[in-house]
Amino acid sequence: MLSVSGTEPEKNFVERRDKMKRFANLPPVWTLSYFAIYLPWFMALEARDPSECTIVQLHVDRMIPFCEYFVIPYLLWFFYIGAVVTYLILNRPKGEYYRFAALLFGGFTVCLILYSFFYTGLDLRPAIDPGKNIFTWMTSRVWATDTSTNVCPSIHVYATLAAQSALVRCRLRDRHPICYALCSTLSISIILSTMFLKQHSVLDVLCAFALFGVIHLAVHGVPAPEPRRSRLVRVRT
Repeated sequence: MLSVSGTEPEKNFVERRDKMKRFANLPPVWTLSYFAIYLPWFMALEARDPSECTIVQLHVDRMIPFCEYFVIPYLLWFFYIGAVVTYLILNRPKGEYYRFAALLFGGFTVCLILYSFFYTGLDLRPAIDPGKNIFTWMTSRVWATDTSTNVCPSIHVYATLAAQSALVRCRLRDRHPICYALCSTLSISIILSTMFLKQHSVLDVLCAFALFGVIHLAVHGVPAPEPRRSRLVRVRT
């Protein structure tokens, strides 16, 4: 009896299927290689001449007082985003993490594209005395390393919204309510810190919310409505 080998298209299909399986089995940490693109791109944008940027602040920004104490939640942002990424990689299904990565890095990429073509900046930073206290010193170091350009929309705010939405979707509130409450408080503090530390304007924050809404819809789609509970109708006899 003669054995018939698979056709060439079938062999190609099997090879592609095996490659997809190997890719699916890769640890999600490979997605962090995105920063090999993000960091050089962002640094190149930061190196541009600040005098050429377009000021996008609003009148209401002048009404928001500077508060150096908000430097703490502003810097905690780096730990917070890293902690959420680590938690999702280690504790959640791959598909859930990949959707979060698409939301986070997709938003980062859109922000960089916008910065590349629309060079925005602020003129809100007051004169401060770094020797006044530890918080003004920390603020002075932040300002020295992070220019007040490439601000709209705010990446700080966008990433915070993405992280908070991931915690909502994985139902952290049901399993660890205290941790969820602390994370939510930190998220609000981070968003406020961008304005009280004069890193971003109200417009930057609003644009970050709008961008998050659009990309969240593209990644997760429209949430399905919850089914209504059926009502039992009693019939009198």
